[in-house]
Amino acid sequence: MPSCPSHSLPPPVRGASLASHASSPQALRAAIPVDYLRCAVPTHMGGLGGGPEDLVPLMRSLCAQSLSAGVLFWCQRTAIEFLVQTFNVALCEHLLPDLLSFQRAATAPLSLDAPALTAQEGGRGLRLSGWVQSVANAQADGVSLIVPVHMPASTPIPTPIPTPIPTPIPTPGFAGWAVLQSEEDGVHLEPGTLLPHLHNTCPARVRVDQAFFRADEWLGDSPLLQQTEPVRLALGVLYQSLIAAPETLL
Repeated sequence: MPSCPSHSLPPPVRGASLASHASSPQALRAAIPVDYLRCAVPTHMGGLGGGPEDLVPLMRSLCAQSLSAGVLFWCQRTAIEFLVQTFNVALCEHLLPDLLSFQRAATAPLSLDAPALTAQEGGRGLRLSGWVQSVANAQADGVSLIVPVHMPASTPIPTPIPTPIPTPIPTPGFAGWAVLQSEEDGVHLEPGTLLPHLHNTCPARVRVDQAFFRADEWLGDSPLLQQTEPVRLALGVLYQSLIAAPETLL
């Protein structure tokens, strides 16, 4: 039976030191073992099983080599957890394999209580607008964005196309979570900043200007945030490492 990996990292890719200012975003991304991302993901979803506590030594080990790689791991694994916990099975099955293999980058706001995007009626779907002020892992080849969205009470929700698997739909008057793709019209990645001693973490600010959104891209209402909490707390070891680290570290 597969299990979460031990907390010892393999040697960095091509022998390059991760504690080097020359580490590119691609090198940092390649240095995160795929099995780390699969840890604490149910086996029937393509993961290795295990519990959130198994992520703690993995994050500590990764941060010991590179805090920047730890930031990318936090972003990717947090986004994965939103998909693991969503009731939108069809969306999860569509996106999760590429996220688990890191073939596709993904991220969530570094502050999960960030202001929500606002939805408005947009014909056969909705139009989202607003800012996501701080994300990382916004890789140049594209990124899936987990974003908070507020549905005004007056917003009519278009009914998604019927599928064999029921799809959750947004609740007017409530907030929740959705997925946007950086390549979509109306989604603009602008340069962002993190701590000065973090390098190549692909920080960005996301400006969303009337981006089209379908109801079947909805992850779930606000309780989804609580459902992701055990994994987010485990990954929070990153913040302890950032506080303790001297600024000479990546």
